[in-house]
Amino acid sequence: MDTLRRWEAAGKIKAMRTPTGHRRYDMTSLVTGSEEVQTLEKGSLLGEDTLQQIAKGLCEYEQQIPKSLWAYPAALQLGVEKLALACLIAGVRQPIQGVPDFVSRWAQLPLKDWDIEIDCPEEWLDKQLIEDQKPSGFCIETAGEYFDDWGNFQKKVINEVMTKAAQNPELYTRFRKYLIETPVVTKGQIFVDSAVDFKPVQDLLLNSYEKVPESYKLGEKFYCCGHCGGLMYLTKDDELKCENKHCAKEKKNPVPLADNQYDEIFWLKKDLRYFIHRPGKAELRLEERLKQLNLLEVKLYPELDQYDLHLVFPDGTVWAVDVKFWESAYNLAKKVNQPIRKLKHQPYDESFFVFPDELKSYGQEYIQEFRGYCNVPLKKSQVMFEGSFVQKVIKKLGI
Repeated sequence: MDTLRRWEAAGKIKAMRTPTGHRRYDMTSLVTGSEEVQTLEKGSLLGEDTLQQIAKGLCEYEQQIPKSLWAYPAALQLGVEKLALACLIAGVRQPIQGVPDFVSRWAQLPLKDWDIEIDCPEEWLDKQLIEDQKPSGFCIETAGEYFDDWGNFQKKVINEVMTKAAQNPELYTRFRKYLIETPVVTKGQIFVDSAVDFKPVQDLLLNSYEKVPESYKLGEKFYCCGHCGGLMYLTKDDELKCENKHCAKEKKNPVPLADNQYDEIFWLKKDLRYFIHRPGKAELRLEERLKQLNLLEVKLYPELDQYDLHLVFPDGTVWAVDVKFWESAYNLAKKVNQPIRKLKHQPYDESFFVFPDELKSYGQEYIQEFRGYCNVPLKKSQVMFEGSFVQKVIKKLGI
């Protein structure tokens, strides 16, 4: 950590060397009266910005592991360095000693169990940055605004599809549904589908997938989640687990992929899996449930995805629905900076934010947190879980 090394050289802190050559800093030797340390003490040393920086670094590190195991991203190094300095200033008994120490200890604990006070939303305190040796959903969401090429990939894909489908909105809907319904596919099948059904956006579709790691195999087979259809990975105990931790509550058996020794298996790239496939399963499920009711129209992604679902009742009333699947209600609230946009040809009468029932275990506190921090004023009747929304539709229909 460059700052600590500079402080050591300037005599502001003492360090010793371990047998393996690593520095261990003596927090009791920190010269707290120095101008530099006093400046740090006055600042918000461990707040949201630092946690977001660390989260970004963890996500970037996971992506680069196959290429460079030991070169830590700058965001991760800088974020952990700030955390280590905060530990020293706060007099933590066992302060963080660099990235490997942080990843093996604090990153796998809820924030409330870190040995230091954190200036962050209360709901963050129950979250952890790493789960099962991978960045958690909370980590991915927290890092979102700080991503560069990797994190903005799904935005680039969606924006380009919108551009190419400007004169054919149905192409956009079909493309997005394909990503949701086909999280795992053979190389041969994706080439056929892209050439036959998605010719105008063929390259975009092909670029949305990558080869599945062989390490995801259990025995000689890959397995998909029985609930969401996504590829399952192996935990350190060789147990199959879905990336979407909420699927475990459904208790559905893993589905083995059919043997195909002559073809490679591909899956959606990571941010498409998280920001398109995961919420998309709930969007399509809600669409299917609503189509079984006596509505005049249930339209998915109207006018190039102005929102998720457009409902027209027999009396002509129009409702707009945005389905959101986020671990952190606070993070989601900060992303919503304007009301749901209205269609030009058929503006809605009422709009709703609906959360998948997989999040129902988070309780009304989740809804209250979202409404409380959202930049857009929302009535209590505009925010609810999936099942409650279906009942609201049924009540209006008088069924």
